Amino acid sequence: MIVNGWRIYFIKRLFGQQRRDLQVEVRKLKNTLPTEAYRTHSTVKLYRAIMVAIKEKIPLDPFASHFALTGALKHYGRVKKMGLPDHYRLFFRAIQTEEYKAIFVLWLGYPRKQGDKNDCYKVFTKIVERGDFPSSLDTLILDSQED
Repeated sequence: MIVNGWRIYFIKRLFGQQRRDLQVEVRKLKNTLPTEAYRTHSTVKLYRAIMVAIKEKIPLDPFASHFALTGALKHYGRVKKMGLPDHYRLFFRAIQTEEYKAIFVLWLGYPRKQGDKNDCYKVFTKIVERGDFPSSLDTLILDSQED
């Protein structure tokens, strides 16, 4: 998928799997719920908000200050609010070279409880520190899938 000149990828083993799981759940809900109940279901609303963030919000300017993280996470961005339910965070990395513009959607941080040992920022920091995300563009592309 290319939006606003940015090629969008999903990291297979983290967000790629989360996205597939959400898609399966949304399909099940569509097949079992009446239309209005489906449209207002929290899982459906979460999935829609994620896709709007990926297709519309992030590609406008992935380096915008409202996405910026600091410290050990300074090379990463995150979406908060912007249609996402409270306490969810969508983490990504944008890489721009003269030849290539890519956004890698990395991980959906689950409901956030500040100070909790499972706070999504703490968990994401551990994922980054373990080296779960390659630092080079070529390796990130190999670990990813396009839509």
